[in-house]
Amino acid sequence: MPRRQPHVFPFSALVGQETLKTALLLNAIDPRVGGVLIRGEKGTAKSTAVRALAGLLPEIAVVEGCRFGCDPADRRSWCEECAEAYRKDPAPVAKRRPRFVDLPVSATEDRLVGTLDLEHALKHGERRFDAGLLADANRGVLYVDEVNLLEDHLVDTLLDSAAMGVNVVEREGVAFSHPARFILVGTMNPEEGEVRPQLLDRFGLCVDVEGLASAAERVEVIRRRTAFEDDPDGFLREWQPGESGVAERIDSAQERLRDTEMPDDLLFLIATISAEMGVDGHRSDLVMARAATALAALEASPCVTPEHVRTIAPLVLAHRLRRRPFEETTFDAARLDSIVGSSDGEEGVAERPGAQKNTPGGEGGTAALVALVHSGDGAGGDADTSARLDADLDRLRRRGSGRRQETRSDDGRGRYVRAEPPRAGAKPDLALDATIRAAAPYQQERAGEMAVRIEPQDIRSKVRKRRVGASIVFCVDASGSMGASTRMEATKSAILDLLVDAYQRRDRVGLVSFRGESADVLLAPTGSVELAQLKLRDLATGGATPLAHGIIRSLEVLSAETRRNDSTVPWLVLVTDGRANVGIGGGLGSEDARAAAAKVRESRVHSMLIDTNGAGASGAARELARLAGGDYVRLGTFAGTSIAGAVRERLEAL
Repeated sequence: MPRRQPHVFPFSALVGQETLKTALLLNAIDPRVGGVLIRGEKGTAKSTAVRALAGLLPEIAVVEGCRFGCDPADRRSWCEECAEAYRKDPAPVAKRRPRFVDLPVSATEDRLVGTLDLEHALKHGERRFDAGLLADANRGVLYVDEVNLLEDHLVDTLLDSAAMGVNVVEREGVAFSHPARFILVGTMNPEEGEVRPQLLDRFGLCVDVEGLASAAERVEVIRRRTAFEDDPDGFLREWQPGESGVAERIDSAQERLRDTEMPDDLLFLIATISAEMGVDGHRSDLVMARAATALAALEASPCVTPEHVRTIAPLVLAHRLRRRPFEETTFDAARLDSIVGSSDGEEGVAERPGAQKNTPGGEGGTAALVALVHSGDGAGGDADTSARLDADLDRLRRRGSGRRQETRSDDGRGRYVRAEPPRAGAKPDLALDATIRAAAPYQQERAGEMAVRIEPQDIRSKVRKRRVGASIVFCVDASGSMGASTRMEATKSAILDLLVDAYQRRDRVGLVSFRGESADVLLAPTGSVELAQLKLRDLATGGATPLAHGIIRSLEVLSAETRRNDSTVPWLVLVTDGRANVGIGGGLGSEDARAAAAKVRESRVHSMLIDTNGAGASGAARELARLAGGDYVRLGTFAGTSIAGAVRERLEAL
């Protein structure tokens, strides 16, 4: 019988996406491959494929009754409970399938790592560990949908557990550790942002999926999905032979895995590929060797061949090649073929040649962009500021994650930093350790069946803090009033520099340009470096100056951002000399610009205006900054680095 969960779309019924299916099968055959990151646009069956595989995983031997599923054959990895209970005696063995555990993006740290068992502590006065998702996922699959949106403190926890294979919990009077070895599978839409490099490297394989181009395949997707939704049981019965076949392939490959030979000359080939492709570290070598061996076992080959290595290499290296934002990430298949084809098994690894560094591909090439960002275009000028923001700290309670600004969280997410009495009318996020400490002095006066008697006045609530991200919209004057082309180039350079900074800090950034008779959204707020690079290659200039249009359009973009995510901190960076000659609906350009600036203050958007008037301070620009309630900045040298430095200083100061 096929091992699958009821009413999960069958793995064998998936149309196309052969590379994705292969990557998942390799992890099922050998979990040491290290998991897989699946990148692709929405609606490409990423989650469907992962869930379909879960029910096909072969059974594993576990210590009977162990809540962590300890391996009976590996005493060194046992949890504290198994080590204590079976110190001298052999542990009883049971069989079960590996667990498939969903880690929601909204999960709390308590839910992920575990915490104190509240009910047991109050009833018996004893501390006991209440296991979290990492415990459930031990020796199974931990699946994170939209892994690029996972909060930073959860990413840090995953990194620690993945590195050690152990979850260590020391909190609220509880000190406990248990094994946490899992296959990490993540899916993401690159348009929603990047994955932190530390976490990215933890995925053994990476697959980029796209929608099917063939009309015949797309029609088949419609037919199969419709049939599944209309009659799930009938559809599953129809595909049962296919599911059984996949399960048998996994079983057979696992049995062959240990006997599959990896010749030494292929180990040298793997090392050479990693070195020649400029990959840092050695994890890629280990993953490539294990994945190639698993592929050979899947294909019933007694020995790994160069073709197996060639097939696996793109999945192992594609997400490990990038050096910095804005570099191209397309895998160089021709170069790989050259390395594999020229390999003669000599025992040596080629040194990384300097000629392998990226070279410009024309004016819009990667090197040109990086050079533009980091060009030495003048020292930072003297920032003349006025009309400062009324508040120097974001006091709003927000939900969300980022890296720029820290704020208090009320949704049970974030790091527990201290405890306090709950606010009136608010549901407390119970801080049990602090609550018990508050109640302890009065226990002799209180009678009851509970080990610890808690009164309402003893309740303490957790104070959590978390980082919240910013949504930054640059509203740039691209009209003829910008003057010389060098001035526009400096503005573009500053935007690119700040985009690099935003990439590193996981903010979202957008760009609105105004010229002629209207304003255009050239880049909707995004965390995707690739998308930003594409949109910023060309930035047209010239024409009249519809400043009011630019401000209003920017506010519309930021309003949509805050509706999408009420945790974001909205920022408007206006780059203009303050002059306007095109109004809204036939109005006067200057009056409409002032009215639009006033709307910025009303909308509670953080703002700053960078005066592009090189001749001196512009009264119009200073007045707009005052009306907007933001900073006015005039730079002694209008250069890319000066602009970027001024913006970065204010973002960090909030």
